[in-house]
Amino acid sequence: MLSKVSQAGKGELAFAGSLFLISLVVYWDTQRLLIPDNNVAVSPRTFPYIVATVLLLASIGVALQVFRGRAATPEGVEPSEPFQRADFKTMGIIVGSIGLHVFLLERTGYIISAAISFWGVAYAFGVRRMLRLGLIAFIFATVVYYSFTSFLDIQLPKWIIEDFISGIGGSNG
Repeated sequence: MLSKVSQAGKGELAFAGSLFLISLVVYWDTQRLLIPDNNVAVSPRTFPYIVATVLLLASIGVALQVFRGRAATPEGVEPSEPFQRADFKTMGIIVGSIGLHVFLLERTGYIISAAISFWGVAYAFGVRRMLRLGLIAFIFATVVYYSFTSFLDIQLPKWIIEDFISGIGGSNG
């Protein structure tokens, strides 16, 4: 049955499989949720169970459509155009940049980790002026940090640069 599925359909099956796995994780995690004693009307498990059920049904629906030969056509592409394979190099750079952001966040503070992440994503999309890109990423991360800490009073992880900015801006961070 899988040998009759087109290349685009296999990608959709991978998507359906990921939705299915996410629904199982949500079901499992919701089952482990502790319910408070003062719960009266609606359980805290209700909404997560609804979300998990919708994800499960959507994954089954997508898989059934693919197995019936009704693979979706990407937006902006004519059905007669050949299928273009995914650009795994670009996806890898983006996933690596975001993963590095998560890894560096507590170690180097928000500004450095976000600047590296922004730089990596922009590089993956084809920007090649490295110095300019790094400067723009640093300025953007600094503006985001200052906006969150000063205007929204949401504290982001700090390091040397953030301490310096907090001292200049008078932030409470």
